[in-house]
Amino acid sequence: MIATYKLSEKLASFEFFYWLVLVQSQGATKVVFDTRNPKLKNFTPGDVKRRFYSILEPGPALAGMRGYIGSTQTEVKATASDLIPWVRAGNVFKRLRSIKPPVDCLYTVTIRDNRAGAPGRNSNREVWTQFANQIGAVLIDDYYDKPIHLHDRVALYAGAKMNFGVCNGPMHMLSLTPYPMAMFVNTESARGSSIKTRLPAGEKLPWMLSNQHVIWKKDKSVDDLLQTLMEIK
Repeated sequence: MIATYKLSEKLASFEFFYWLVLVQSQGATKVVFDTRNPKLKNFTPGDVKRRFYSILEPGPALAGMRGYIGSTQTEVKATASDLIPWVRAGNVFKRLRSIKPPVDCLYTVTIRDNRAGAPGRNSNREVWTQFANQIGAVLIDDYYDKPIHLHDRVALYAGAKMNFGVCNGPMHMLSLTPYPMAMFVNTESARGSSIKTRLPAGEKLPWMLSNQHVIWKKDKSVDDLLQTLMEIK
């Protein structure tokens, strides 16, 4: 069965992965990307193209699926925002997995530094960089600052003892895998956005495993992050 992801209706963003696990659960085996007349929102056409090839195009492989560009009529429909209530209703999905061998590392820290969309939710770069240095973490910078292939990113997540970051696209994608994570709801903007997407304050996403955490704390100091590390060990 074919699921068509129309960029005229859906953003070229990590929300794609919520959609992906939903359509796979409905029987989709192939993804068609309809790239005509892309929805822009806060993005330029160049941004959309870059995000398509760095996020969407390599994405289906993480679900063991094939993807290609075309305009084939979809046989399966889904909306990313449906995932939380769908799981709460008792449904389950096949988890995304690395297609590359896991990279052996202690920890990773994923930086969010989005200039275009909600910069108020960005990482406290200075604090996270110091934290990464202290615990020997691999620092995965924002893609716009230091590009990394999606499959290389997930291979790092797969091999790490714990993966840290604030609310961002890569961390939400990570929550759909079996790999460990600690995602900080670090600002009032992030808190408001999380609650708006049906995640009650103080809770974690309903599909998250015991090694996956949502930390409702600000990233204001290295000591706060170190304390969290000790608490979730």
